[in-house]
Amino acid sequence: MSETTKVNYLKERLENFLTVLDEMDPATTQVEDIDRLISMMDELEEKMKEV
Repeated sequence: MSETTKVNYLKERLENFLTVLDEMDPATTQVEDIDRLISMMDELEEKMKEV
């Protein structure tokens, strides 16, 4: 996978993360939702190390 492809992938994943974050309602957010966000950030971090 080329570096450009990796960067584009990371951009898409980050946009997805931000969309999920924006759509969350603080009044109804569950621990599982926060766990999912943390997992998404962990995945992004690992992918960043590869670039």
